[in-house]
Amino acid sequence: MGFFGTFVLAQSDRLLTDEEAVLGFGYQHEHLYELGEGWQLLETRGIRDPQDFAAASEQFVAATGASVLAAYVNDSDCIGVHGRTPGGWTTSFHLPVDEAPCPYRHRPPLAPRTREAVAADLEQWAGAVGLTAVPEQVRAIAAYDYRGNSGWGHELPLELLPALGLPESAEPSPTMIDLEQLPWRAFVGSSGLARQASDRRSYRDSRSAPDSGVFGPERGWERAAIALEADIWAARHRRNADTTTLREDAERLLDACRKDEKAVVYRWRS
Repeated sequence: MGFFGTFVLAQSDRLLTDEEAVLGFGYQHEHLYELGEGWQLLETRGIRDPQDFAAASEQFVAATGASVLAAYVNDSDCIGVHGRTPGGWTTSFHLPVDEAPCPYRHRPPLAPRTREAVAADLEQWAGAVGLTAVPEQVRAIAAYDYRGNSGWGHELPLELLPALGLPESAEPSPTMIDLEQLPWRAFVGSSGLARQASDRRSYRDSRSAPDSGVFGPERGWERAAIALEADIWAARHRRNADTTTLREDAERLLDACRKDEKAVVYRWRS
């Protein structure tokens, strides 16, 4: 199965999953890697990816005062990168560099850059945040040959860490919720109840006729599923989360969904 999602690299006294400003990059916080001295790498996404990275980066820096480097991974095809510092310096580039402009819907669109320019920007970002980049590793990132490596998109952000002078990532931080278990898996993922509800809302909004089409009017469970999914992701990394109450809410809503023939409860997370 392909990987689509965003990696956010920043230094913070708080967990990035607790930073409200990180929601500009996505709210489905899958993995958090704690690298020491406040440095963290967050793997996240949203239902309507990709996010607007220029706006998200500006919002994050303004709210936290910290520099940020974010990479959107488009399966094994390409990566869009955006970096920003509190001083207003920004960088934006595409990997592989020789495949820009790219037909994929990057936001904002990425102009062609040379490998030398990409490597120089990565070194400049590292220097601005007090890190010492490893030039030969940075150049290797900029010249990465992804052909024949189906997992390169997901691997490259992790390989970028030592190139920027950070420790290699260890295991992700433990989470409070196992999304592969019921009732959670019924709501999250591309086939989850929240995604079904969101897709139906988009369908209704797109119709010019006053009727609501094949799905009928919005049901109460649809609004509740969208809200509950956000709560599940928000609690997943929160170490003092009340998962007992959240589970009870999820199980009640799941029972209601099972009684509605228009709600499909999948047996697995996808």
